[in-house]
Amino acid sequence: MADPDADLALLREMADAVARVVKDSQPERWGEELGIGADGTATKMVDDLAEREIVRILKARKKDRINLLSEEAGFIDLKGDRLLVADPIDGTTNAARGIPFYCVSLALGRKTLSDVDVGLVQNLCTGERYEAVAGQGATRNGRPIRVRASGKDHVFAVGSTTGLLPGPGAMRCFGATALEMSLVAAGGLDGYHYSRPILRIIDVAAATLIVREADGVVLDRAGDDLDMALSLVPRFGLTAAPTREAAKALGAGKP
Repeated sequence: MADPDADLALLREMADAVARVVKDSQPERWGEELGIGADGTATKMVDDLAEREIVRILKARKKDRINLLSEEAGFIDLKGDRLLVADPIDGTTNAARGIPFYCVSLALGRKTLSDVDVGLVQNLCTGERYEAVAGQGATRNGRPIRVRASGKDHVFAVGSTTGLLPGPGAMRCFGATALEMSLVAAGGLDGYHYSRPILRIIDVAAATLIVREADGVVLDRAGDDLDMALSLVPRFGLTAAPTREAAKALGAGKP
């Protein structure tokens, strides 16, 4: 049986290792392309540096081995019965261009998004750490967080959309899905909507659990609870919000 405390300790070790290697590297080289990753996009130097740290830590484990699904390496079979879903750098373009909004996203599950039971998203610019354990709530820097209650003023993050905002409000687009969804969980954003079907499981595995454990919802383009296999194959859009009604007003379930 999995130990949530041990799982969080492992994810924190990985996040801290990524933070260190990024801090100690050369930012002017982060955007250099090294080839094509398993997800079909260009692997930049900052992605490779971060992923190598995660792989190193996983391979060093002597027991309770865990397999890896990551942006650049794809699936690595380490003879485990659990799976680490990792986006070593979410917001690579931001990092490469010097925009201080990017993170590492790590989640532990088995086969589907619905059985992910531990998630961590760490802002690599500020050090803020969002965490969740299934059934135990979500935290930011160790303090419990919840989605924002309905109010007069709204701030939404919209990655791509063909519609309009649901009433008065400000629209933002930050360029790091896991971090934007985590801000929904913490009440900084009233919703996150990405209509185009181009997101991948590595972008959202940790943040989906964090939003749901903060009493929010994450819906697919049809307006249903987001769920799928832990695989790099599916591409999708989603909406994260405090309630189903808010998510559908923002665009979930609309063609």
